[in-house]
Amino acid sequence: MNLVLVPLDTSEAAAEAIEPAMQLAEALDYSILLLAVADVVVKNAVQPMMDSERVTAERALESYLGQLAEELDGRGVEIDTLVVDAADPAAAVADTAESRGAEMIVMCTHGRSGAARWLLGSTADRVIRSAMVPVHLVPVR
Repeated sequence: MNLVLVPLDTSEAAAEAIEPAMQLAEALDYSILLLAVADVVVKNAVQPMMDSERVTAERALESYLGQLAEELDGRGVEIDTLVVDAADPAAAVADTAESRGAEMIVMCTHGRSGAARWLLGSTADRVIRSAMVPVHLVPVR
């Protein structure tokens, strides 16, 4: 079955990609994989995340994705969820798209610019550069 990958980070901005992805999936008879990347390598620049914090973070993401999938149920699109651990969210998105055979990635760009983009980088930019499938960017409203 053809698949649309939708990476999410629990922000309202990222969730704006869900409806365009659903519309594509409905029109093309694709399924959707909601993906969250648990960036659990470090809690901050100094202190590593403890195993209990890692488990808590993963469970929170699983719950978040499960709730979204439940809300989307009944629209005729098969929805699956996945939480992966990775230090580099952009690489995890591209790798998941490849390993799951996604036809496309639909994601929101947070719209950072200037110094914030320079300092934080753009996950969307890095996904575009590394993914082997088309990436549809949804601008933040």
